[in-house]
Amino acid sequence: MQSLEWKIDRLLADPQFDRAIHRLASGFVDVQAAAPRLASQFATQQRWLMSHAALSRYFRGLRSGRPGLSRTEFLEEALGHRLASRNTATAFFAEALHYGLIRPIGATGRNSGQVEPSPATLWALTEWYALHLSALDALDSENRVERLRNADMILLGEMEVGVADGLLGCELIRSPAPIYAVFASVDDGGSLMDRLIVGLDRDVAPAQEHALTDVTSVSALARRLNLSRTHTGRTVAAAAALGGLGWSGAPGRSPIWLSKRFRAEYAQIQAAKLAIIGTAFDAAARTAEPSLPTAAVAAPELVHGHSDGPPC
Repeated sequence: MQSLEWKIDRLLADPQFDRAIHRLASGFVDVQAAAPRLASQFATQQRWLMSHAALSRYFRGLRSGRPGLSRTEFLEEALGHRLASRNTATAFFAEALHYGLIRPIGATGRNSGQVEPSPATLWALTEWYALHLSALDALDSENRVERLRNADMILLGEMEVGVADGLLGCELIRSPAPIYAVFASVDDGGSLMDRLIVGLDRDVAPAQEHALTDVTSVSALARRLNLSRTHTGRTVAAAAALGGLGWSGAPGRSPIWLSKRFRAEYAQIQAAKLAIIGTAFDAAARTAEPSLPTAAVAAPELVHGHSDGPPC
């Protein structure tokens, strides 16, 4: 079987890969703009990984006829994978319930303590996968997105279990390189990083040491993403201190550049995700696709009246 490292290297060597991840980042930015509330719930690596651990536990339960997930089970996942302290994990679970990302099961759910992903969350998960599968399809002309959208929940569940195992077991994902980690560790840092990548010229050469973006102002960057200027400026300054980005002229009055190292770190993480997701999709399809077709997950009326998009 081909190793994850081999798959990552193969993706990175594809001459179309930079364009594919530029489109992927653009999709993330569009989602954040359309659904900032849901996107912000998954906007740090810690929250993102806790979410995948919880969803995997939920779908594993469905496999064995045990619908629902308890707070205790969620804490077991978060603590067992060393994703967060008990207090942080407990607060995240409560916040997810408060904002409707998860909901009590049935009329007695609040008493039983069992919860399930809301329709908004399941739709968002499907869309998150569709973005990544679309990137893979663009590279090899397969039709994974179409198959996902025509599939039933079995494919989504099997895929999520495989993806969660892959993400949680991948050292590159768990311990990203320093500049990427600056963004991944702070609230909405992923959205900031994606917006900077989107601002690059699509034809920039990977070997170019400093690649200009269309971002010229921290204030404008923050405003576009509905973030505070202080938080955005602090994050940008931390990345700049590591040589990940800088101003091409006067700060605040000239385009920000991204270093070759930062762009390579971002590309490597995206390649790892795509390799994990592609592998999980292939395995899930072998299990689930004989049961097709059934109705796909439909986009519901979501949190705060918006159509919420995927965590990124």
